Amino acid sequence: MEASSATESWRKSLTPEMRKKIAALHKMTFWTYGKIPVLLGIWAICALIAIKVEPLWAKVPCWAMMGFVYHALGVFMHEGAHHAIFRNAWIDRPLGFLCGMVIFFPCSSYRATHLLHHQYENTMQDPDNLEASFPNKFLRTLIYWSFFIVGMPMYITQVTFTGPFRARGVRDTILAIIEPLAIAGLYFGLFTLAAKYAFGDLLINGWAMGIPFAILVANFRGLAEHTQLWHRDPPNPLKSTRTLKSNAFIRFFFNNQNHHLEHHLFPGAPWDSLDKIHDLLVDVYRKHDAAVVPGYLDWFRDAARWGPNRTISYQDARPVLDPPR
Repeated sequence: MEASSATESWRKSLTPEMRKKIAALHKMTFWTYGKIPVLLGIWAICALIAIKVEPLWAKVPCWAMMGFVYHALGVFMHEGAHHAIFRNAWIDRPLGFLCGMVIFFPCSSYRATHLLHHQYENTMQDPDNLEASFPNKFLRTLIYWSFFIVGMPMYITQVTFTGPFRARGVRDTILAIIEPLAIAGLYFGLFTLAAKYAFGDLLINGWAMGIPFAILVANFRGLAEHTQLWHRDPPNPLKSTRTLKSNAFIRFFFNNQNHHLEHHLFPGAPWDSLDKIHDLLVDVYRKHDAAVVPGYLDWFRDAARWGPNRTISYQDARPVLDPPR
């Protein structure tokens, strides 16, 4: 089926009742933004334990949990870039900046690239398209496997420096310049004070040691949701990004962005409705062989076996491969 007809076909599969329910799920709830203090509370508890306890075996789980919290805050930075927390740019953008600041990720710089990612999803103009960025398959393979380890630092650096050139309008361009400088200034001041007043150990145990775990989580998630997918012109929206249903722990700390197909189909829907939208679309997905996988480990098993130069689709959770590219 051609991608254009596939797009029309899946939308026709939505009944009036389904459309009404999906529209209702675009409304914000208290939990849409009220989860942020909960995440900060989990961080505070884990940080306090990591600072107080001595054995490494007790610190490591706390650092890992902090990494998952940072990842969740990074997703709120993403929601702020979409203006999908309060539906108010004057609130969402600063809130997104504060959430991203924890992991050195400027919200406005990210927004400049991410809007292009949505506009040109899974095409050669998509800045997040691995094939477009690295057409040589050997280089692509090297970048792909390296991304599991150092992906997010590379991505944040690239997004930060290209943000001012990709931003839309003067205001967004200025913000894409100011925000990285503000983050650099804030951390320079913080590290200077830590050296002067000797609270570096608090920074290391209560914040910094969670960052490597956050990086690994984000690296894995980014590859799982955006690589080894169909590339058609025009793209098929049901095969251009991937949903990984996973479990309650992952859904909580990924803010439902494991339902990434739903986010791309309905980018205006708040994060806490994506799982409900998925439940409404199960039969539609099955009918059109959408890119839906039971979980991240299921995907990784297939990804590790075939690598980035094969397209992995799924039918009834079973992998189906295109010929090598």
